[in-house]
Amino acid sequence: MVEQPVHTRYVPGSSPGTATHGAALPKNERVAAVARVRRAVAAAADRRAVVRPGESVLVACSGGPDSMAMLDALIRLAPPRGWRLEVAHVDHGLRKGSDTEADVVAALTARADLPLRRLRVQVAAAAGSLQERARAARLGALHAAARKAGATAIALGHTADDQAETVLMRALTSGSPRGLAAMGERDGPLSRPLLRLWRTDTEAYCRALGLAVVDDPSNRDARFLRTRVRHELLPAIEAVLPGARRRLLALADRQRQLLRGERDCESP
Repeated sequence: MVEQPVHTRYVPGSSPGTATHGAALPKNERVAAVARVRRAVAAAADRRAVVRPGESVLVACSGGPDSMAMLDALIRLAPPRGWRLEVAHVDHGLRKGSDTEADVVAALTARADLPLRRLRVQVAAAAGSLQERARAARLGALHAAARKAGATAIALGHTADDQAETVLMRALTSGSPRGLAAMGERDGPLSRPLLRLWRTDTEAYCRALGLAVVDDPSNRDARFLRTRVRHELLPAIEAVLPGARRRLLALADRQRQLLRGERDCESP
């Protein structure tokens, strides 16, 4: 892993690379879109301790709508909760121009006067899923950066859509009870304050505030299993069984409750 200097500066008028701006929403929709995300993140922190008061948080931000909405919401909610925020962008080096995508994140961190860690990782050349190997490299870099920063939480921008996709993929591949539990809102240092929000919520938030975001073409690449689950399989299931995504989320929640109950029973 190569880490560039902690502080970065955004140059006004510079090109945001692959960033795009969403169309503005009507005023009444802007208010609702912003309030929905900020309320959800606040509830995750205040009611369920997804981010705890006074924590030092490393916010993982790719520049996409999910992580940009999360970063902006955490910035707005941080002062009364005493959060100390640093931001990390991970470049996997898998496509041309990926090194410039951190500039979009830098624009927001500069306005908030937050440090940004630009992390470059090498994705292992091996058999199996490229996305899984990239994920492993990314998490390794984020854990290392969190230790350097003294952060007790690593905020990740996973949404309810990501959770539904994960549950379905695991049900159809491994099918193990632990696999069906999927992602927790807080798993050790990993914090997911958006896990009860849909991707449409984060996209609306970014449009409402005019936040520039990165368009990652890999999210539409049909070579990847998750892409096909997202764009083909889940929509087909929803067409036959409306509400399937919500039932997948309920399945994960129930499975996590059962696993917690088993651990409690095993404790002396």
